[in-house]
Amino acid sequence: MFKIDASHLTRLIVTILIGVAGGFGAEQLGVPLPWLLGPLATTALASVSGIKTVSSKHVLAPARTFLGVAIGASFTPALLGRIDEMILSLAFLPVYIAVIALVGYPFFHRICGFDKPTAYYATMPGGLPDMIAFGAAAGADVRILSIVQATRAFAVVVILPLFLSMALGIEFSRGQPIGSHWNEIPWNEEILILSCAMGGWFVAAKLRIKGATIIGPMLAAAGMSMTGLISHRPPIEIMTIAQLVVGVSIGCRYAGIDRRTITIAAGSAIGFCILIFAVAAGFAGFISVIGNIDFLDTILAYAPGGQAEMTLLAIIAGADAAFVSLHHVCRVFVVVLGAPIAQRYL
Repeated sequence: MFKIDASHLTRLIVTILIGVAGGFGAEQLGVPLPWLLGPLATTALASVSGIKTVSSKHVLAPARTFLGVAIGASFTPALLGRIDEMILSLAFLPVYIAVIALVGYPFFHRICGFDKPTAYYATMPGGLPDMIAFGAAAGADVRILSIVQATRAFAVVVILPLFLSMALGIEFSRGQPIGSHWNEIPWNEEILILSCAMGGWFVAAKLRIKGATIIGPMLAAAGMSMTGLISHRPPIEIMTIAQLVVGVSIGCRYAGIDRRTITIAAGSAIGFCILIFAVAAGFAGFISVIGNIDFLDTILAYAPGGQAEMTLLAIIAGADAAFVSLHHVCRVFVVVLGAPIAQRYL
């Protein structure tokens, strides 16, 4: 029988309230992406200060399903005309990852003094759970690895909107439209959106597809979007909650780790983030020119952030969310595929 841990539930409610306070505060201050960055910042600060913050897969997973639907709804018949662009851009992903390894591994190992397994898995821009699992198997310092990967996700989400605001004039703080309000979407489409979210997740989980919470709903919504059954993303209200949950989940990764470890690992991660962002911008600019692709699409596709965070940025910035998401899925696939091979040499 399912049992509720009252202590855990209380900490979860407190954590969410901290995130909500951060969202409202960031919104009042005109911070870019207030419902992503506000909860992320306040939850991370609370975690470092010793408040017992927690995240929960029972909250994060449903939020990610609607993000998957939002991505899938971006797959329209017009996207088929961009296949040649995507093939060109995707072909450079392995080269991009190799360059990151050549830059990041020496940085963490020789300059920061990390051992070899920790340096390698701190460098790789894969999913945080995957990199921690592979790193632990290879003998890496999991505490350091967790903070480096979490700080990378944190820094990219903060730096990238500022860069896009200054370089491309995108005003995130004014609140870009990320969909329609729930009362503006036909009820039959709302039912289909919910079906894509829950049904796609269920089927993908049963098939043991990696990243089922996003991939399943994404594929289901893409099919309905391509056939014209849906023409809307999930309501703005749900997308705001999704941003809140994703932001809180990143901030909670700093919980339970001493400040000295956080200072060393986070400082190293921020230095690495500057290097890796320069590499990403170089690749994005090159591909944008030779492939005649919008730079906004390529920089979001090559940015070393998480798939969920980068897709949210793409939706809010008005970029091609399907294009961006596909690149992040493929990037994680390449990194995870190469991890067992790399372990032999660590």
